[in-house]
Amino acid sequence: MTKLLMIMAHPHTTVPSKSLQVADQFKASYQAAHPDDEIIVRDLFTTPVPPLNDTTFAAWLKVKANRELTSAEQAQLSQHQQWLAEFIGADKYVFVNPMYNHFLPAELKQYIDVTAVARQTFKYTPAGPVGLLTHKKALHIQAAGGLYHDAGEHGDFQQDFGATYLTKTLQLYGVTDQSQLFIEGADRYPERHAEIMQTALAQAEQFGKTF
Repeated sequence: MTKLLMIMAHPHTTVPSKSLQVADQFKASYQAAHPDDEIIVRDLFTTPVPPLNDTTFAAWLKVKANRELTSAEQAQLSQHQQWLAEFIGADKYVFVNPMYNHFLPAELKQYIDVTAVARQTFKYTPAGPVGLLTHKKALHIQAAGGLYHDAGEHGDFQQDFGATYLTKTLQLYGVTDQSQLFIEGADRYPERHAEIMQTALAQAEQFGKTF
């Protein structure tokens, strides 16, 4: 069975989220087009990402030295492994987030830190790192108030460091089949809000059918 993992990195607010609305449209379209696939939703705000902290690093050092772990260290490493296994076990990935100050939300960055594990998602070789998650695909859905990817509207791709970072990280993992759906400009041009959302929702509908 094909597994689609949706990584949701948007806080829960009373204000309608453009990225979440578009993600919902994608999900509904995908379910209709792929009724036999399993969709797993990983909400990084409902269930926080296991931290990389003093406990984590102490546990890693003990594992290397073949020393006994405390119960807290065992529990934390177990959480890390569960999240990593879920990520590796998926066939397709959908990342959903708002842009924060030209980058990804901290929760999504922390999720990437948990999945960027040598000999699990990539490996080092004499010729450089090689991805281990080949034959998978990813879609990045991101909303921003301004314009960053529309050269005709003076967009500046280099200012979107988050999307670039996610793209490069997935390439490190071996995921080269990547698509992006950017919802941009609704805050800069509020009079175009309905048009921008209509376009994004139509794109999400199409991605759901073909992804």
